[in-house]
Amino acid sequence: MKKMFMIFGTGLLALSLAACGGESDQQADTPEGEATETDQQAPDSEEVAQDPQSVLDTENIPDVIATVNGEDINKDIYVASLEQQANLLLAQGIELESEEAAGYLEMLEEQLLQQIINERMIIQAADNEGIEATDEEIDAELDLITSQFESEEQLQETLDEQGVTMEELRADISDFVKRDKYVEAHTTAEEVSDEELQAAYDEMVEMAGEGSSELPAFEDYREELQAQLQSEKQQEQLSQIIEDLREESDITIHI
Repeated sequence: MKKMFMIFGTGLLALSLAACGGESDQQADTPEGEATETDQQAPDSEEVAQDPQSVLDTENIPDVIATVNGEDINKDIYVASLEQQANLLLAQGIELESEEAAGYLEMLEEQLLQQIINERMIIQAADNEGIEATDEEIDAELDLITSQFESEEQLQETLDEQGVTMEELRADISDFVKRDKYVEAHTTAEEVSDEELQAAYDEMVEMAGEGSSELPAFEDYREELQAQLQSEKQQEQLSQIIEDLREESDITIHI
């Protein structure tokens, strides 16, 4: 089975497919910010005529990039992820042969590999606990992906171009539904205390320095700040889940 789009969940999966054949208004990460949004608009196609496949050295990547608890992960997902990141750079008008792009992509290689391994461990753990994805849940995620395209036919054309069947796409979606269910079952929505909110706001004021007068008042920013801190707490829990799974897992990296 050719799994190509299974790193960051179905949100990115939709973006990956849309970038190949649909229309998407999502924006790319900047090399300088590592995961921050950019306000740059994609340049005209005349300005960018590079092919990621001609720049990225993927021929020397082994067919199996890693083995996780006896399960091999083939190179397709890794190569597709690198190509996607290269396309995001192109969308910002950054030449792939530039030193900036080369440095960014080199930094991402290890990051992407570890993310792929982490996702596979979580999905395996979900399978071990008997967590399943219903047809209704898969259909709902598939509808989100289809909405990135002008029509279902365009989605099917894109899948055909990628050599991915609808059954394989549904299987990937199923994996991520199970992944999300596992994470939800093993994390809790921790409360954020008033003291934590105030401390976080005070830190923002201190960092802003002379520009602190432009910050919204604490009460006006309270709800947004609370959501941000809760997200950080959940991310800490996810990091702990991954750390625990890694201690229990047998991982061999072949790159």
